[in-house]
Amino acid sequence: MYEKMLTGREIAKSVRGKIIAGNADIQVSGFAIDSRKIAAGNFFVPLKGEQSDGHNYIGDAFRNGAAGAFVAKEWSRNIHFNNLLIEVEDPLRALQDLAAYYRRLHSVKVIGITGSSGKTTTKDLTASVLGSTTEVLKTEGNLNNEIGLPLMLLRLRPEHKVAVLEMGMSGLGEIAFLAMLARPDIGIITNVGEAHIELLGSQEAIASAKGELIEALSTKGTAILNGDDSYLRRMGSSFAGNTIFFGLGRDNLLRATDIKLVGQGTKFKVFIPQRGVIDFFIPLPGEHNVLNALAAIAVGHYLGVEVEEMKTGLAHPQLSGMRLQLLDTPAGLKIINDTYNANPSSMRASLGVLRDLDAPLRVGVLGDMLELGEHSVQAHREIGHFAAEFLDYLLTVGEQAKYIAEEAKKKMNKGHVFHFTKKSTLIKKFKEFALPKGTIVLVKGSRGMFLEEVIDQIKN
Repeated sequence: MYEKMLTGREIAKSVRGKIIAGNADIQVSGFAIDSRKIAAGNFFVPLKGEQSDGHNYIGDAFRNGAAGAFVAKEWSRNIHFNNLLIEVEDPLRALQDLAAYYRRLHSVKVIGITGSSGKTTTKDLTASVLGSTTEVLKTEGNLNNEIGLPLMLLRLRPEHKVAVLEMGMSGLGEIAFLAMLARPDIGIITNVGEAHIELLGSQEAIASAKGELIEALSTKGTAILNGDDSYLRRMGSSFAGNTIFFGLGRDNLLRATDIKLVGQGTKFKVFIPQRGVIDFFIPLPGEHNVLNALAAIAVGHYLGVEVEEMKTGLAHPQLSGMRLQLLDTPAGLKIINDTYNANPSSMRASLGVLRDLDAPLRVGVLGDMLELGEHSVQAHREIGHFAAEFLDYLLTVGEQAKYIAEEAKKKMNKGHVFHFTKKSTLIKKFKEFALPKGTIVLVKGSRGMFLEEVIDQIKN
């Protein structure tokens, strides 16, 4: 087990960098890419963004207490400080190389999680199942990409026995790269949906991209897969290592039955080999969240967590925000904040939750699902067709969401369906409604729609 902080000399060696200033033996307490969030003793990694270059803020980082910083070769002639500076070809690649080195210093068991939807909730539930018995590092916020995952790996400490790491992607090769850095022992794939189909072209290509996580496992690794997903069923059947299928179908090793909404949560039973049929509860509504919980239970079962500890962990998870978050308003309305992201699978799942909840009226406030390419119009129309079966009012916003409204008008009262090009006009219209207490409003759209701004305006 690695028990000391990294020194400047060790950092430079691990990334094939050159110390050009400062004390090579200084110890580093952490890593940051935002000079405003530097804590004393942190190491600053200046990255180039769309609007600015982090090299312009190296001075600010040192004034805020940074112990050192990377500097790209083309900048090194123009940056002069007495603090530790390590010259590298590319600060981002150096960050990634350092994270891979640091990961190898820890004997922690790594669980990698990906999927078209549900991966963040699965990450939270898995960390909760394991956290009752051991120290767990889990992905925070959106640190699940080529920048965020290295930063998470660099937060490993000797007390961590397990790391639960979310892995996001938008194209082929990205999961393979993240897995190369993290070296997972267990890989979870929640499902193969249509997210990023604009970039990848087909669900088959999406499945291939997600499958890079399983390909990265050794024959001693374990794949935990949604067995109800035909793409993942084929993937698991050909994996040379250990495969655990979970789902609702009878051919899954772990399967859920008797799913019932209870208040704002869900009760269900799970058949677990050698343990029998066990009752569980999660404080989340919806069948899709039962599937997320099944993945977490599969991990707990495989790692030998006791049933009661799994039940406690699932009943009291620490959940990430803006995902089926139920908010009460002073006017007596209930808002489901599911604004973190959206694709056809997750949109249908969230609408299904709204459908199954008891309420005098159900209102959908839906925005664009982005990155669907040539499939976009049809995908939005299908959501409109589905939502029209049970919504009382529908308000949509965005260029593509108009197709949700167009399709819904074929079934719904046309005076209850509205489309807007601006969030401000949607908010103005919403405030005209006289909705009874207990009305439930689902607000959902892709991250780029920033529909949490709508919630901020309508909840009061």
